[in-house]
Amino acid sequence: MQVRMILAAAVAMGIGAQAQAWEPEGTVEFVVPYSAGGGSDVNARMLAETWRANDIVDANVVVLNKPGGSGAVGNTYAFSKTGNPNTLMTFIAGQMMSTISNDAAVKLENVTPLATLSVDTLVLVTRSAEDFADFDALVAAASAEPNGITIGGVSRGSEDHLVFTMLSDSLDTELQYVPFDGGGDALSALLGGHVDAAIFNPSEIGQQVAAGRAHPLGAFSEERLSEPFDSTATFAELGYPGVAISLFRGYAGPPEMPAEAVAYWEEKLKAAYDTEMWQQDYIQDKGLVARFMGAEESAEFYAAEAEKYERLLKAAGFID
Repeated sequence: MQVRMILAAAVAMGIGAQAQAWEPEGTVEFVVPYSAGGGSDVNARMLAETWRANDIVDANVVVLNKPGGSGAVGNTYAFSKTGNPNTLMTFIAGQMMSTISNDAAVKLENVTPLATLSVDTLVLVTRSAEDFADFDALVAAASAEPNGITIGGVSRGSEDHLVFTMLSDSLDTELQYVPFDGGGDALSALLGGHVDAAIFNPSEIGQQVAAGRAHPLGAFSEERLSEPFDSTATFAELGYPGVAISLFRGYAGPPEMPAEAVAYWEEKLKAAYDTEMWQQDYIQDKGLVARFMGAEESAEFYAAEAEKYERLLKAAGFID
């Protein structure tokens, strides 16, 4: 992978220089490469609302869902907007993993990192305690019927699929993975009884857990999460050490985005991050960890993460 190319591009664009007097004209397309209702969709809509409610961005920001191909459809659409300063895209760890595992045409070096605002993780949930009281009950059911227990998640080769594989490899029985185009689709399948359990970001499933419409079985985090997952054990606590993941939530633009636009969006992303609305209504309420990285730091971080995910995906047998 040519992941270091983005660092050279970032330096060439002078990201560390002062912001130019550029502002978007017309409509801004905010691309989400997953279906409505998923973690990236929630993230994008919350960010757009934070910009609007706090008078940070004086432009019409339209969230555009482009699901399909494990994120490839949205990635390709953003790539087609080369040089366009009015195109943004959510850029997350699973998106990056899918480009590696699926050898996608559009990879990390084909986008322009803008900033990172938070770190996320994943949880495994079922519909209710009547289905499975705890993770041991799910394992017992799987042992009685190998490959009979279905676990939903986002696309093959994604972060959901990776933690599923890590967990499944730690068991003495077989589970069946069922991929969906986004967290919203996986949620519909879970609530509709089409899968036995599913993997979600806390922000995707927190409301259902708080309302008693979903029952957590374990968290793929290093430490216990906040409410409503504060009583949910991590998989390390459940006896599966190393079955954990930390996921970045960032933003990118198309290739060759002008330097003044990069500086503008980096500034506006930091302004949103600093608001009480973002910290309270998104970070705290959705169970994320706040972390800001600007464009250049994000570029360096993404390059290192890409190399890490490549090692993990090789170890899991997803790629050679």
